[in-house]
Amino acid sequence: MPLPVVSRPPPVPAKEYRIRALKRSDKDVLFRLLAADGWVVPVGEQETVLSWVVQHPEMESFVAHHAVSYGSVFAVLTLSHRPQLRLGGRVACIDLFAVEAGQRGKGVGTDLLEQAMRRAEALGCKRVELRLPAARDHRHEFFEEHGFALGGDALYVRRLKPLG
Repeated sequence: MPLPVVSRPPPVPAKEYRIRALKRSDKDVLFRLLAADGWVVPVGEQETVLSWVVQHPEMESFVAHHAVSYGSVFAVLTLSHRPQLRLGGRVACIDLFAVEAGQRGKGVGTDLLEQAMRRAEALGCKRVELRLPAARDHRHEFFEEHGFALGGDALYVRRLKPLG
């Protein structure tokens, strides 16, 4: 009696990138990604700002790097989370989401977002928020494709002078 033929699904190709937590050693590439998106942080403040983000207990920061090089970061997502009385629970906010233009469309943004969503769910967050520019661009389509919808809240800003 011949043995039954077992069909196996085709192997999943290995991804050319990995996702990990943001490290202080990512400073230079992180601030280049920010600057490419129009957010320039003065060089003298970068170390302090990065230290705050890496150490803050209500921040989760993820980067994507090429699989062959731990330090070759090309995407970042930061997620803050906090309790909120109005929701009767925790709310998370995507504060930063940047992928180098040449790396877009390869799935890394989706993987970073899924990592952040898993973390928000593990923290018991009731929703995840983010702010996008008023003028529609590729970011609007990306987040809408991943289940985000316009909430209608307007953001009012009051700038403060830094201490010292």
